[in-house]
Amino acid sequence: MKILNGKVEELVDPTGIIDGQRYEFLLTVQFDEDDELFNEEGTGLRLLYSVKDGQRKMMTYQFYELATESTFDLEWDEDEQATAEQYCTEHFPQI
Repeated sequence: MKILNGKVEELVDPTGIIDGQRYEFLLTVQFDEDDELFNEEGTGLRLLYSVKDGQRKMMTYQFYELATESTFDLEWDEDEQATAEQYCTEHFPQI
């Protein structure tokens, strides 16, 4: 998996129900044609992080087709997870 680009945004809870902060990473990723996650329309990866008391924790991730935003119900392997987490660590906003 190769990360082509990405963006991060803080998700604001106007109700104040959620304790801590939440961040959403939206990444555009590329897979080899023989990978089960390969999609000709392009693939996105959405990751949600929680930050509480200075501790970051990935809460969830989701692969999706860029053109339709339809999600894939597939799990990632250790290399894909490590690549995504490294990208997020390097691009995490200062908190």
